Amino acid sequence: MKSFVEKIKETIPTLVVFQHSGNKDAADVDSLIQKLREEFAGRANIERVDASDDGEYKVHYKLEEYPTYILFKESQELMRESGKKTQSELEEMIQTGL
Repeated sequence: MKSFVEKIKETIPTLVVFQHSGNKDAADVDSLIQKLREEFAGRANIERVDASDDGEYKVHYKLEEYPTYILFKESQELMRESGKKTQSELEEMIQTGL
């Protein structure tokens, strides 16, 4: 199984969702992730990263709010959004990388 770091290098877009396990919206975000994985299967990677216990993620990716959504393609950050998002907002975000 590839790590999200390996997946962000791929030619298909990878949406990485940096989540904090203590976030009150964690269950809603997990449900959204599953729906997006089904919708974009084979066309985009959707990865969830629990950044709760790893200050390295917070520093490296400059995370200030959870959840933070970063869209990567070929190791390049294409877009970044933070806070509560709807499914359609995340679909639009992923579409920019296709």
